[in-house]
Amino acid sequence: MLILIAALFLPPTADTAVPVHSHNDYWRSRPLLEAIEAGCLSIEADVLAKDGKLMVGHGPRELTAERTLSLMYLKPLAEIVRSRDRVYPKDDRALILLVDLKTDWVSTKPTLSQILNEYADVLKAPGGTHKGPGGIVVAVSGSGSDRADAPCGVDGRPSRLGGTQSIFEKPLTSQSFRSTFRWSGLGTLDNDQQKRLKRLSQRVNAEGRLLRLWAAPDTPEAWETLLKCGAGVINTDQPTKAAEFIRAMTQSGNKESPSKSKQFKEK
Repeated sequence: MLILIAALFLPPTADTAVPVHSHNDYWRSRPLLEAIEAGCLSIEADVLAKDGKLMVGHGPRELTAERTLSLMYLKPLAEIVRSRDRVYPKDDRALILLVDLKTDWVSTKPTLSQILNEYADVLKAPGGTHKGPGGIVVAVSGSGSDRADAPCGVDGRPSRLGGTQSIFEKPLTSQSFRSTFRWSGLGTLDNDQQKRLKRLSQRVNAEGRLLRLWAAPDTPEAWETLLKCGAGVINTDQPTKAAEFIRAMTQSGNKESPSKSKQFKEK
């Protein structure tokens, strides 16, 4: 009975996840809630270590006392998982929480380890002890990228493919779109670049990881192209719009490109 009552007060979420990575959380007033309502499979939080806490923000001037990783992300997600094991009730996949560390690794790691221990029951190993479907995978990026001594999962790089880490130890392989590709996100990505993108995707997918390209064009044409070329998640600052687009794309079976629909055009 207590579980049923608690479930009534959980934040609303989508039923299932879509391959969307919610980026630039500090730009939005309700970043986590918007992301889970949209059904994002992966969510990013930029943090800085300060006074024994991980503060959410891209730089020191953006920090406020109430904006901590625990209060804004881990606590509400933990309440959901403790109630029903899964963030999304009809999806067995773990949610990826990518923590982008903006302070140096040596000073940040102890704080990170302490905070993760408080939520170990809802986190997948190596960050926690959650078993079975659902749960949360915490992976660190920024100063924690590809760290062998991380107390949780890590954000990988294409140059480090070929390892033996599990999907929970390294769920994502990420790189800048602009480091390899040139495209505005309007019209069509040329064939040569599409072939390069598909080859990169195949290398990442072969290890069971998700390819994430940050700084990619954030347009419907780009979302569709990236998915068709094998990207694992779409890195976007528009999680609601991107999720709606991808659900429409999936439902249509690609018979008609959603990027051509007026519903997804800029107003």
